[in-house]
Amino acid sequence: MMAVEAVRQEASKLCDANACVTLLQTMDQAIWRDKVAGETTCALAVVNGRSIYGASAGDSGVWLISGISYTDLTRRQSRKPFIGSGAAVACPFEARSESHGSLLLATDGLLKYTSPERIIEACRKADPDEAGRRLIELVRYPSGALPDDVTVILATPDS
Repeated sequence: MMAVEAVRQEASKLCDANACVTLLQTMDQAIWRDKVAGETTCALAVVNGRSIYGASAGDSGVWLISGISYTDLTRRQSRKPFIGSGAAVACPFEARSESHGSLLLATDGLLKYTSPERIIEACRKADPDEAGRRLIELVRYPSGALPDDVTVILATPDS
């Protein structure tokens, strides 16, 4: 919750990827100093017109999906150390969005346990809410359990 509140408080200042890096570094230090808070991954993306920029640290990802392909905007990030370790390394990213593309933010509970092809297919065939449900079902075991925490945010040009 501390990380979410930090983004809310600083949202108006997120004018470029470097500002996003600074925010993640600030969050890292604040969470590290908190005696109760634990470590977390964080992928932060800002859509401003046709520009997408942000920063990430940990094992979550931000993908720009267009047609049958995708660009992993977080491909250069460091998996560890996580936000809250006091030593996280936030990696900036920037891209131009295509008017027909979708932006996917997801934890490794999705990205690590299914293929990019299945993720793209699920995103193409439904409205964002239904696609979000389909994405989670891609990694659900027959028992109903999930292999890891799964969080998905999908933004489409119409959403």
